Amino acid sequence: MVDDNILQDLFSEGRSFKHISIFFSVVVVLLLYHATVFFVIMGDEISIKDNEKSFTISFTEVIDEELESRTIDDGDREVIEYGVSENLFSEYDGFGVLYIDIEYGETSGQFADPCDSVSADISPTGVDADWDNEDNVLAGTSSSCEIISLVVYVFPEYNSSNLNVSGENKEYWEMQWKNSSYGVGTFHLEVEVNVNQPPTSGIPTIQDDDEEVTITWRSVFFTNNVEENE
Repeated sequence: MVDDNILQDLFSEGRSFKHISIFFSVVVVLLLYHATVFFVIMGDEISIKDNEKSFTISFTEVIDEELESRTIDDGDREVIEYGVSENLFSEYDGFGVLYIDIEYGETSGQFADPCDSVSADISPTGVDADWDNEDNVLAGTSSSCEIISLVVYVFPEYNSSNLNVSGENKEYWEMQWKNSSYGVGTFHLEVEVNVNQPPTSGIPTIQDDDEEVTITWRSVFFTNNVEENE
């Protein structure tokens, strides 16, 4: 074997003791290098991880609710605004989520009058929010008098669930979940009504030409609570 020949040459009587010394010196250097890497470099990384603090972040929520009713004519599309000022949640750390419910019923009072068709959507303008959140519901329709429910996640990555984090300090994580700029401004909700006429609509005195809708705005504000884990 080639390896056997190398060793035989290295330790042969014809080779000087100098070669043997070089061989063992190289071995010792390699062992010292690996020991240094493990005990110094890796040891520092292990020590840092062991000393790194971890925290649990929880949230307390408060809900502010507002109702508004509108009568919308057949074929019309109205813009309904909901303004949020910074003073509205000055006592909290942030504006988490906005829920919008659009309710209506057939109010013509005519016999066998079917539910009208109502569509609603909220445009991603006028407010700094997490508009790209995949859990947002920004549009909906109904032709069966069911509630249309929309959702806008305002504070980025907020979903009310507890979080476990590590590194930094308590004050750092408190500031990460404290921002009064998200959600400040005016939300624009567009609602359209298309009337479905009753079977008696051919009678001149009977017609259905509008619908009343009720909008419920539910704003979820939160405060954060950061606790260091033992």
